[in-house]
Amino acid sequence: MTPIRFAAGLGVVIAALQAYGAGAQDFPTRPVRYIMPLPAGQETDVFARVLARRMSEGLGQNVIVDNRPGGGTMIGTDLAAKAPSDGYTLVHALTAHAINPTLQSRMPYDTLKDLACVTQISSFSSMLVAHPSFPARNVAELIKLAKAQPGKIVYATGPIGTTNHILGEALNSAAGISLQHVAYKGGGPAVQDLLTGYVPLVANVVLEVLPYVRSGRVRPIAVMGPKRTPSLPDVPTIGESLPTYQSGTSFWVLLTRAGTPAAVVNRLNADVLKAMQAPDVRERIVQMDMEAVGSTPAQCEAFLREQIQIWAKIVRASGAKAS
Repeated sequence: MTPIRFAAGLGVVIAALQAYGAGAQDFPTRPVRYIMPLPAGQETDVFARVLARRMSEGLGQNVIVDNRPGGGTMIGTDLAAKAPSDGYTLVHALTAHAINPTLQSRMPYDTLKDLACVTQISSFSSMLVAHPSFPARNVAELIKLAKAQPGKIVYATGPIGTTNHILGEALNSAAGISLQHVAYKGGGPAVQDLLTGYVPLVANVVLEVLPYVRSGRVRPIAVMGPKRTPSLPDVPTIGESLPTYQSGTSFWVLLTRAGTPAAVVNRLNADVLKAMQAPDVRERIVQMDMEAVGSTPAQCEAFLREQIQIWAKIVRASGAKAS
């Protein structure tokens, strides 16, 4: 089982509950909106609904998941960035939140100034996988094949600008090859075309390809994150074979509108951390091959600022741009 490590375990929850103080005693008095900037039905959405149900129990009000996909997660995030600063609107931000400031030429909100951290929920990895008929079995063989067939090998991901697309372009840049990118509306359809052999390679989060790796229907090439994934410890990272390859951390963070009173943010933080320790939420995290975090708002803010800088270097080096 994947180890689940919280920032300071139960002590963080207790401290957060004490910190929210008198200023948040009346919060919340109505339902809380939990914006999911992805379509309904995906693994991330399913997790959010499990978490929201547990949060509702702690807050004493319904926490309602509202799917607002599109724009590389910017459509949903923009709604949260323009919501009142009262804590009644949350947004489940993904790694794209740290990528967009560099990838996008224009954004409808300021990533750091318009939104405030509640907590980092988790970190996880992506993986490059191949159809069993694909001749390359590892990064070295893939690079050799790609150099022999420049521009002829394709890899599929979700939409342009997603984490997996950027990591694929980072591989191109570091290895001096030209894998051609094919963008799908989501990672799920890309994986389905991989299973049929319509595309030879897919870059996707581990949680979405893990069942097919275990069943032998796809072959792992390498983990695209900075470290190996616990569920497949024998699969190396790209960086182990290609030291010039750069990778950031893939993550989920929960945000609210900047300017929300600290007492309210602390109350939300306490409730999320408590919800993350519920058995069904913990089980979901393990099943998705993620590492739970459960940080304080300040720790989350520091992490997010660091990741924006890291991903900026990766995006610039890869040459990737939003269409």
